[in-house]
Amino acid sequence: MSTNICADTLALSLADPSQILSLSRQSQDAQRFSMVAQAKKFPSNLATAEDVLHSKPHIVLASRRWNARHQTALLKRYNVQIVTVPFPTDWDGIFSSTRQIGKALGREPAAQELLESLSLRLAQLHQTARPFNALYLRPNGGSAGKQTHVDAVLTAAGLRNHATALGLHGWGRIDLERIVHNPPDIFITPGLVNDVAYARSGLSRHPQMQKLLQRIPVVALAHNDWGCSNWLLIEAAESVAAQVDALQLPLASTQTLAHEVGKP
Repeated sequence: MSTNICADTLALSLADPSQILSLSRQSQDAQRFSMVAQAKKFPSNLATAEDVLHSKPHIVLASRRWNARHQTALLKRYNVQIVTVPFPTDWDGIFSSTRQIGKALGREPAAQELLESLSLRLAQLHQTARPFNALYLRPNGGSAGKQTHVDAVLTAAGLRNHATALGLHGWGRIDLERIVHNPPDIFITPGLVNDVAYARSGLSRHPQMQKLLQRIPVVALAHNDWGCSNWLLIEAAESVAAQVDALQLPLASTQTLAHEVGKP
């Protein structure tokens, strides 16, 4: 049994279908989950302790936040094993967590097969140089620097994380002034359903930002593949890489940042 879409991805990827009792309710939403076609083959749950006790799974794949909200000791009393799904920030961590979950499910060969495929896909991405400065940006100004899974995606696609160059470490916001003063070669926008609210899109609606968006290419993802830090990030990296390649940007544009960063 899995209790969120990040856990659902690993359950669908690693478990034998006969092992899956249910997936989270979010897995049935095509706007939130790109593996929805597979997920609809299984029952869904509300991710409550009552659901767990009713379904009587041997293993529950859950997040740290889920563990904090529920009575883990109570579930253990009913011989339910809680496996906390890690949230790594780089590809090494993704490889390690995939092996960890595979072992917990008794599916080490499936995990190894998945990781071999992932290694090949990463190697294929690295065959093409994309030395452009890309800024991951939500409509509200949220972004991600080093030590985030977004940075792992940009790196896999062969891009330079512009948020890091603008001084962001980890998750945070980038103010409009810094973006206008040191614009990227490309904007990367996620297809996150929670970002469409008008009140949360103030930065993207600013006139100065609108001018930048008119002259700087935007790569937008149609799915919510940025939301979880697991092997499925390769889908986001491949989508970004394909869209960047289609832009046919001149390599000269990558020199802009070197001259601009550091100016007062």
